[in-house]
Amino acid sequence: MSQEELGRLATMRAEARAEQFAAGRWLARRLLAVTFGGDASEWALSAAEDSPPLAIHTSGAVGVPVFVSIAHSGDHLACAVADVPVGIDIEHLQPRKHLDTLIEATTTEAERAALPELLRESDADARLVAFFQLWTLKEAWIKCHGGNLFQTMMGHVVEALPAPISQANAVTWRRDDAVLALAASAPVDGLGLPDATGWRLRERDAAD
Repeated sequence: MSQEELGRLATMRAEARAEQFAAGRWLARRLLAVTFGGDASEWALSAAEDSPPLAIHTSGAVGVPVFVSIAHSGDHLACAVADVPVGIDIEHLQPRKHLDTLIEATTTEAERAALPELLRESDADARLVAFFQLWTLKEAWIKCHGGNLFQTMMGHVVEALPAPISQANAVTWRRDDAVLALAASAPVDGLGLPDATGWRLRERDAAD
């Protein structure tokens, strides 16, 4: 890691958080090397705390802008690299207190109509998955486009509705005890994303 990254790592008092940070940077470099070329050690990542990492190939051999997004939850780690802005989020599926209130506060009427399982108290697993699909999608959207988490979630700034992959700008996956979401600033069709569920995210205006 760079001196900047090591400096940030040194400020992390929780061992688990430090391990997540180091693992995320290692995974990002591996993906950068596989996707864009060069050796993993030739990729430099910024380490600002309040913004996503930026990737630079130290030899200058890669001339396109490279975007990186890293997410972690519990023991899960996810990373995405692309030549367009991209955001990724992952959440460990675990019961949430006051789920009724959270669903009401963070989802729109259209989302609840498109995902009736959000209101289906008799199927707790499907309900939790639906909630975390929307939550991870919106977090991924924030990482891709920028924005405040609280304002985006509670202010219904972004709406996520199911869509065919051909029309999607985001996707989700269910993997055992986790939900993973990827949002991009370009269509995701053609990326070869197996078993993905397509979504169309849009920023709502004042008239909505």
